[in-house]
Amino acid sequence: MNRIFISCCLLVLLAGCGSSSTETEIVSQTLQHETIKIPDLLLGSPGGIQKMGDGLLIMDYKSDSMFHYVNLKQKKYVGQFGAKGQGPDEFIHPTSLQPYDDKTVCGYDVMKQEIKMMEWDSLNNRMKSSTVKKWTDAWSFDVIPYGQDQFVGNGCFNDSMFAIFDNQGVPVDRAGEYPYKDENERKISVFNRALAYQGTIRVTPKGRLAFATMCAKMLFLYEIRDRHLVRNKVVIDRYADYKPDYSGGQASYSVVHNGKLPVCYRDLSVTESRIYALYSGRSFKDYGLAEWECGYIYVYDWAGNRLALYQLDLPLLCFCVDEQSGIIYGIANNPEPTLVCFPLPQS
Repeated sequence: MNRIFISCCLLVLLAGCGSSSTETEIVSQTLQHETIKIPDLLLGSPGGIQKMGDGLLIMDYKSDSMFHYVNLKQKKYVGQFGAKGQGPDEFIHPTSLQPYDDKTVCGYDVMKQEIKMMEWDSLNNRMKSSTVKKWTDAWSFDVIPYGQDQFVGNGCFNDSMFAIFDNQGVPVDRAGEYPYKDENERKISVFNRALAYQGTIRVTPKGRLAFATMCAKMLFLYEIRDRHLVRNKVVIDRYADYKPDYSGGQASYSVVHNGKLPVCYRDLSVTESRIYALYSGRSFKDYGLAEWECGYIYVYDWAGNRLALYQLDLPLLCFCVDEQSGIIYGIANNPEPTLVCFPLPQS
């Protein structure tokens, strides 16, 4: 099952996705980028970026190691960390980087089914990594440590999108049915619908959960209350346009999206008051693989109200928002992968 799940994820990531256009929506402000010049920082295929300590941790799928660390105060490249491989505390393919606290970032390695914790050791000027837990559920897309011996996951848990697990990996609550626009889509296997509606999950320290889909323009907002998932709001602007792919046989699951329609939400950054959603709006038909470059940031509150729509003068591959310093950090192709920042507008 694990091998099937991984191959299906790759098929989803290489396809175009359906969403509504931003052309008729009012842009609140256009943000101008500034390049952060870091000597010796060479990026291959960035997969995520998060603030960690006094710097930024950048995930790179094509470098010798999994992560780069940049000291923002000194504007200095510290080095590469996180060996790639099958060994203990090594990495193969983390799905995303999740902020955990000021000094710590976590990530779920989908290929090894392990939850990793990365912490910056300022005394020795290096990153420390450890495996928090070995997972057993092959249909977990992302798993985040939360609270005391709890984990929050996005995946396919029976018919549910989300689950809370105890320290033994046993689900204590499930929530969220995978979307369907009509009865025809409802008849599609839940495993195929799970692949069609993959996205990015984020959880705040107070237990607010946001999930935004890549191949449909949807935002799911939940709260964790006493080990239960409580739905607050689902913002649905457009369902996915896809077909199940049965070429691999009855024992495999995959989907093919309509490449004429635009990619939607590529990344999320959340605080206790706001959700920042990085949006593409580009299709594979018009942009090829540059469909994943995102030129917009939607801003919502936790009631699902849209507060702003920012247009970026340089599209981003991934980002994180530092509200305290008022800066948006990201990686952009300019033309090579480059570290940039934008001022966060005051409101």
